[in-house]
Amino acid sequence: MEALRLITKPVNRQIIIDLPPGMDEGIVEVIVLAAKKTLPEKTKRRTPPTELAGTVLYDDLIAPAVPESDWDALQ
Repeated sequence: MEALRLITKPVNRQIIIDLPPGMDEGIVEVIVLAAKKTLPEKTKRRTPPTELAGTVLYDDLIAPAVPESDWDALQ
């Protein structure tokens, strides 16, 4: 199943949707949601807290936290 999201303004109570290739066969379900009278505004990007400014993590997040010699299960 593919999804196509389109936000547009109707003209004369009509919306024309050009489907991408591959959606021209089979069944297509169309759901129309009526929202505000204007297009949604772009939301402001979140910013990190000022307490974290200048802090950087230099650890290797994939490497094991302890050496393999500390593991009893592998011996």
